[in-house]
Amino acid sequence: MKPVILSGGSGTRLWPVSRSSYPKQFCEFFDQSFLENTLDRLSAFGDPEVITIKSMATLTERALKKKSLNASRVVYEPLQKNTGPAVALSCHLALMNGVSPNEVLGIFPADHLVADEEEFQRILKIAVEEAQKGEVLTLGIRPHSPDTGYGYIETQGEGEGALSVLKFHEKPSLEKAKTYLAQGGFYWNAGIFVFRLDQMIEAFQKFQPELWKEISGIQKDLSNLEYQYSKLPNISLDYAIMEKLQNLKCIPSDFGWSDVGSWDELSRVSDEMTELRTSGEQKVFQVESRGNFVHALQNKVVGLVGVDNLLVVDTPDGLLVAQKGMSQKVKELVQQIKESGSITVSEHPFEWRPWGGFEVLSDTDHFKVKKITVDPGARLSYQSHQKRAEHWTVIDGLAEVTLDENPHILKSNDSISIPMGSKHRVKNIGQDPLTIIEIQTGHYFGEDDIVRYQDDYAREADKK
Repeated sequence: MKPVILSGGSGTRLWPVSRSSYPKQFCEFFDQSFLENTLDRLSAFGDPEVITIKSMATLTERALKKKSLNASRVVYEPLQKNTGPAVALSCHLALMNGVSPNEVLGIFPADHLVADEEEFQRILKIAVEEAQKGEVLTLGIRPHSPDTGYGYIETQGEGEGALSVLKFHEKPSLEKAKTYLAQGGFYWNAGIFVFRLDQMIEAFQKFQPELWKEISGIQKDLSNLEYQYSKLPNISLDYAIMEKLQNLKCIPSDFGWSDVGSWDELSRVSDEMTELRTSGEQKVFQVESRGNFVHALQNKVVGLVGVDNLLVVDTPDGLLVAQKGMSQKVKELVQQIKESGSITVSEHPFEWRPWGGFEVLSDTDHFKVKKITVDPGARLSYQSHQKRAEHWTVIDGLAEVTLDENPHILKSNDSISIPMGSKHRVKNIGQDPLTIIEIQTGHYFGEDDIVRYQDDYAREADKK
């Protein structure tokens, strides 16, 4: 099977940890990020392909690098057009690149959790076998509660193996969800689909002929990708294809699946999956308090007195306190914050770059302090600033700093001053990550105050 991972979405329901510049699939709530877990889970079936938006390139390629996967496995959409065009693009590129029409493709969200990976692989093998016969399949999750946060798939009867799909249902009211469970034959829609390449292309040609016409006009070198993509509708694969198929099959599944789509859900799975918790204990102390969930910075002391069933989520620049059972309303909260003009909806104090990353420790009108981390062998662009000077102190690692063409070797506790207008760059020449504290002084500290003279990553002058 050719696994295709769809890595889109903004993850606003998990604010303030997940934000548009650092969405849920890259967040490390457990042992590693959701995308990394998904890559691991699917590696048994073949090298996964990732489809994502161009703005997520750095985060995506860092995740692939951790798994020793080549960045050529990534397809970058120029515009977000939902899952329908993304799957059509994957099918078109597969055909152009010589993939057999009889090859089986699997479509998987990047940001879901699976507790029982052995059962997941067993079910998926059944799906692949059925797809090889010409069936189009979806995996339906056996509901353990009348959840209103998921869409439902109605099947013809109950049982094991592939069941005929009668209808897709939108996220229901609580009463309707209870009816679904009592009636039986209803499953949560996990957004996982398995099919043969020729079957899906035929479905696009039949049900979305205009969409497929534009997709099939994309050239092999992708030189006209943005132009063709701009003409596509924003439509999900469910609406575009799956709800129109007469022979769609659903395999009932129970492999500990969760879309981890809210803080309530994260609280639930955290209680059940203690073995996946990140290392380092949170220091949470409670007096006459019960049923609370706390997600805070490691080593930060959190105290709760006389409160029950709260969700407390703390980050350096954002704090969420919500009643359990109300976390679906976080999207409304995020919209209010966005309308206020706050950048905490979209940006974190830290950012990742192709060479490493940085975290803003202090930002005032008169100075700015960053902690910069450079990967082994990586280097920043050769650049200058017109509105600020910088002072670098090496905290850990070995650095080669080029200042106006002159090289300087700096080790731990060494420092160097970079005058306003001077050309400079730093390279990590050690075997371990290089950590630098950068102090900026001047009258403007925006990331766009950069003149680039040479860059290993061919970036524009708005990203350091």
